[in-house]
Amino acid sequence: MPVWASIMAWPILGERPNLLRVISLVMAFAGLAAIMGDNGFAASSAKMPGIVMALGGAVGFAVGTVLAKKLPLALPPLSAAAWQIGIGCLPVAIVGLLVEKSDVAALSHLGWILLVYATVIQFCVAYVSWFAALARLPASVAAIGTMAVPVIGVVTSAVALHEPLGIGQIAALIFTLAGVVLATRS
Repeated sequence: MPVWASIMAWPILGERPNLLRVISLVMAFAGLAAIMGDNGFAASSAKMPGIVMALGGAVGFAVGTVLAKKLPLALPPLSAAAWQIGIGCLPVAIVGLLVEKSDVAALSHLGWILLVYATVIQFCVAYVSWFAALARLPASVAAIGTMAVPVIGVVTSAVALHEPLGIGQIAALIFTLAGVVLATRS
């Protein structure tokens, strides 16, 4: 998403990529490639739908980022996030009710806590923070900031799920975060 947003921000917003932003983007991607490519990359026809959806999501989010900067809503970040989450979740909820066969009564207390966490923190707090960052930073810089998300996920999984986190992974995470910090300085 940051690459697409940076590419689109140039012609649409006039945010010409400077050397520092390009270096920060390359650093962040190199760190993520090192952490995610630990077991090698393997593409197959079975993975193609997922690859296409991931690419489509990245391009769609980048378009939304650039357009949100070009045509900002005249709403505070909290209201903007509430409306967008509400409108965006409605079709997903309808499809989910039609497709999914879940037994919510079978959820444990931990399951309910995690469901509330995903709703409140992942959707509400994260989107309010995103729109606040987008209002204050150039679109390409805000997009590069999203590279911190996988870093947080890897560290959290290491702590919560006791997944291994070696010196090479820690170095890759630090390299990624250094790229994000460098982007904020550009």
